[in-house]
Amino acid sequence: RTATHSLLYDTGPSYGNGSSAGERVIVPLLRALGTAPDAVVISHKDADHSGGAAAVLAAFDKAQVYTSMQRAADWPSNTLVERCLAGRAWVWDGVRFEFLHLETEDYARNYSTNAMSCVLRVSNGRHSILLVGDIPQQQELELLDRVPPTQLRSSILLAPHHGSKTSSSAEFLQAVAPAQI
Repeated sequence: RTATHSLLYDTGPSYGNGSSAGERVIVPLLRALGTAPDAVVISHKDADHSGGAAAVLAAFDKAQVYTSMQRAADWPSNTLVERCLAGRAWVWDGVRFEFLHLETEDYARNYSTNAMSCVLRVSNGRHSILLVGDIPQQQELELLDRVPPTQLRSSILLAPHHGSKTSSSAEFLQAVAPAQI
């Protein structure tokens, strides 16, 4: 949250039988906090990241959605959906939000859903967080080649792909140089 805006990054898993973390956890929590997200980033299509989207978007139907996936059939028809594209940025209350991954041509490639994760850096000029979804090592290396080091360096890194062995390469961690993972 910034002073007057909020963003939700990923909507949690689906549990089957129409139940999801969006319905059971995220929506009740945001309502209890009195927060309606202005934007929702659904990093990629995997159900552990997008499974709660329908419930979240139904509850907060004015939120702008950024994602690498196609609009799902169970999303409200009035949902505003834009692709995550490197360089797309905005500032809320002095806090900068910028997508570092994906490139337009990535959408035409036969990448895995993990490789299609939206990478978002949030910075207030003093501290920053890098949200990377499930990007594998290949996309980490592409970011290292494409993004200036000052744009990657972040105070906090959400561990790529939950810290799996297919992500979090030594080169990437060294470039981001997070104080916390």
